[in-house]
Amino acid sequence: MHTTNIITMLLLSLLSLTLASNLDSANGALLTSRQNGAAPNCLEYSLTANLSTVGANSTYRGAYLAISNVGTLANKRMLNAAQARLPQLTADAALNQACGNLTTVALTEAERNFTQGQILGVGGLANLPKGIVNGPIVCVLCGLIVLFCSVIWGLMP
Repeated sequence: MHTTNIITMLLLSLLSLTLASNLDSANGALLTSRQNGAAPNCLEYSLTANLSTVGANSTYRGAYLAISNVGTLANKRMLNAAQARLPQLTADAALNQACGNLTTVALTEAERNFTQGQILGVGGLANLPKGIVNGPIVCVLCGLIVLFCSVIWGLMP
C-alpha cells in the first residue's frame, strides 16, 4: 500500500517537473505590470498626495497605523512609497496645471478629516487610548506593590 502511494507521488512530481520544464518565457503567460509607463492622472496624484500627507505627519501616521486593520508593515511601505513618489509629481508642471496643486488640498482635507475622527477614510480615532494614567494613583499603586512584595518576602521561611 505504501509503495503504490510513493510511486504515485513520484510519478506526479515527475509529471509536474516535465510540464514546468517545457514552459519558457517566450511561450508562457506574460505578466504585465500594473503600473504602466503612462503619465499619472489626477486621481493617482490625489491619492499619492493624501498618502504622503499622512505619512509625513507623525500624528496622522501614528494614528493611522493604530486604527488601520491592514497591518503596520504594509501601511508603512505604502506611506513611504507615496512620500518618495510625491516630489516628482509636484515637480511636473503639466500635471499641476491640469489637476491643480493637490498637495495643499490634501493638507487641508487631512486636517479637517482628523478633527472629525477619520484618517484616509478609516474612522475610529475616538477608540484609541487617550494616554498614560498619572497622578497620585501611581504612587498609591507603587506603594501597594512594594508592600505586597515586602510581606511576601517577610513571610518566607
